[in-house]
Amino acid sequence: MSTTAKQARNAVKARLAHASITIPLYWSNEHIELPDEPTAFAFVVFDNDGPGRGPASFGDGINGNRWRNYARVEAFVFVPRGSSADLADDHAESIAARLRSFRDNDISCFGAAVRETVPGHDLKPPGLDSEVGNYWCAIAEVDLFFDQIG
Repeated sequence: MSTTAKQARNAVKARLAHASITIPLYWSNEHIELPDEPTAFAFVVFDNDGPGRGPASFGDGINGNRWRNYARVEAFVFVPRGSSADLADDHAESIAARLRSFRDNDISCFGAAVRETVPGHDLKPPGLDSEVGNYWCAIAEVDLFFDQIG
């Protein structure tokens, strides 16, 4: 089956739409409206690195090759500063667990891990006016691939 980047991203979104994830998930290039009082949420990025150096397998003639696209999902989980790094890790783990070793007709997920927790201001780009200093962050990272035929 041939899967586009959009279909792969939507497969990840569908998998993460589950009751075990109890915080709002915001995706890149979507409108985010955070409340005045800091509350837990995740900002999720789907990053497709593309098919690499060539086809993963050859098909029967023109447009029959399989192109394996490697991608990464990064969920930056923010919790109010002072609510504990464990809380950030727990929310990040709930995201990683939903994708760990998951496979369907569109995507195949593999390595899913929670990375270090850091103060939100460490993630703030210079010059950005933001309240990220009110948050603590953990990152759930998931490696996956999807195939395109063409």
